[in-house]
Amino acid sequence: MKKIFNLFLAGAILLFAASCQEDEPAPQPAPDLVQVANAAGLTTLLAAVEAVPGLAPTLLNAQAITVFAPTNDAFANALTAFEASNLGELVEKLGGVENLETVLGFHVVPAVAFAADLNATNSFTTVSGQALTVARNGNAVTVTDANGDVANVVAADVAIANGVVHVIDRVLLPEIDLPQEPAPNLVDAATGAGLTTLLAAVTAVDGLAGTLLGLEAITVFAPTNDAFAAALEAFNAANLEQLVAKIGGVDNLETVLGFHVVPAVAFSSDLQASNTFTTVAGQELTVNVSGSAVTVTDAAGNTVNVVAADVAIENGVVHVIDGVLLPELNIPNVVEAATAAELTILLEAVTAAGLGSALLEADEITVFAPTNEAFGNLLAALEVSSLEELIDELGAEAVIKVLQFHVVPATAFSFDLAEGAQQVPTLAGENLTVTRSGNSVTVTDAAGTTYNVVAADVVISNGVVHVIDGVVLPTLD
Repeated sequence: MKKIFNLFLAGAILLFAASCQEDEPAPQPAPDLVQVANAAGLTTLLAAVEAVPGLAPTLLNAQAITVFAPTNDAFANALTAFEASNLGELVEKLGGVENLETVLGFHVVPAVAFAADLNATNSFTTVSGQALTVARNGNAVTVTDANGDVANVVAADVAIANGVVHVIDRVLLPEIDLPQEPAPNLVDAATGAGLTTLLAAVTAVDGLAGTLLGLEAITVFAPTNDAFAAALEAFNAANLEQLVAKIGGVDNLETVLGFHVVPAVAFSSDLQASNTFTTVAGQELTVNVSGSAVTVTDAAGNTVNVVAADVAIENGVVHVIDGVLLPELNIPNVVEAATAAELTILLEAVTAAGLGSALLEADEITVFAPTNEAFGNLLAALEVSSLEELIDELGAEAVIKVLQFHVVPATAFSFDLAEGAQQVPTLAGENLTVTRSGNSVTVTDAAGTTYNVVAADVVISNGVVHVIDGVVLPTLD
């Protein structure tokens, strides 16, 4: 009986022991990387991993990994740094999904490294094939990327099924070829640099902007607004329109602007100590380099400074300069201007009166030049049929005085005139009345007859010509 009791007791003890073992919970497996990232709220990291096809399974199935996992704030800072508004734009800024995979792989070491396993300085080769540096100082752990930027481990030693996660406060960047932002075109670059007067000048020449944008390679020496302001002052012009008039019109403006453009690409590093370039205008300018200083010399020998070099544009480079460069301009003399305007009777009259040399050699003149029709009306009024008959009718001295009455011994563009009527001296020794009303200019002769300026501000080498629709007459004996 005692033997049976002992056997029963032993069985009861075994049963109790078995029962106690069933009540103890079985050890739980560590979560995987995705589960840990979800629990830690690393949603941007998870989205980035999911954006790379096959990356999540690769990490989950790896035998051993240490993951440096950036926080959402770390990714937000990366978006700001790359001027991206969302993850998709960040991927574009990085250069696509392949570069994103390199970046993410740079956060993963194919071995397990808890904080306690670290030395003071550690170099790990990552899944991307590039090395990153991990440093430990007491309980502080930092990670340095390929750019030398340092991230802090803000939560260490989060165990996962195949390794460990350390949460960091920065996105680590490996060495990658980032896509280059497309260079702006010339117009965009000038706009960004605030070169508004240059842009206005280019726009004033029909088709010039399109021509410059379409050239295969250009180097532009681009004057600042202050440079144009100085040019306005030098030419006594109040605005760009007046400057264009004083340099001889839009054709000459195109020459001036073309003189600022070389049809080749020349960054400052490409320059020799002295360089001569043929410009789009067909004329040469000289560029000199002395240390870090670059200067440009124009056709008149004026030298300006490059104040901002090497602004890349899509078809070349811009160097900003502090002066407007002047080429040799095609400015006609008074005879050439009259010929171009087909003022043939005026030319015949000047020749007959022997005034050609006096006009050509004068320091400054303003010529009110009658049209052929104006001379025709005078001939009809005097009932003569030719210039010769007019000379016979009035006499040679009177004709000379008439022609001199059309010439003022000073340069007066239409915009130089005061508003209203003014008396201006002429070579005839008698004043001519010139009246300006807005953009309209009239001339009134000694008899009180008024004629209109029909074409103003034709620049000549020693002044300006205004074409008029009548012959003004001085006092004649």
